[in-house]
Amino acid sequence: MVNIAKSPNEYLKKPYLRVVIPDEDSGTYTAQILEFPGCITEGETPQEAYERLENVALSWIEAALDMEQDIPLPWSNYDYGGKVALRLPKSLHKQVSLAAERDGTSLNQFIVMAISEKVGASRFYYHLVEEFDQRLTQSAANIASIVLNNYPIQTDVTSLYTCEPFIAIPAGKPKESNLARMN
Repeated sequence: MVNIAKSPNEYLKKPYLRVVIPDEDSGTYTAQILEFPGCITEGETPQEAYERLENVALSWIEAALDMEQDIPLPWSNYDYGGKVALRLPKSLHKQVSLAAERDGTSLNQFIVMAISEKVGASRFYYHLVEEFDQRLTQSAANIASIVLNNYPIQTDVTSLYTCEPFIAIPAGKPKESNLARMN
């Protein structure tokens, strides 16, 4: 990583990954630049979070430059050649090699398939969770609508209660005849 720009504003013109994520619990939005660790802020709206992020990012870059730290390059600037040096514990290396042999593939192809399956499974899982959440929300709304349409709310509270048999006792000192009826 080399500091290629001269000012913090020049860095922010580069294609850094800015992400705005809604927080369903608080109703706010969190924004961050993925290449800048700890460069994160919140806002009431996505626009507010994004605008705050630009100010926070400027401060983040200024602080890093003041401490003579390198500013990370945007991820889009990295060249991915498709080669990865991978170190495994001997026991895992043996297990993976045996699994590749059982599948009739090379060790390299087996590892590529395993990584692809993991990435695909993660994406599929998040898609399923999102779809389930949408359907659950829609079902709850449908049920609420049916209940409210079929069971009107009663405003006359007195009709909800019946008080029979009911013995009326006049105010004042009870008469002997009324006391005898209650026993």
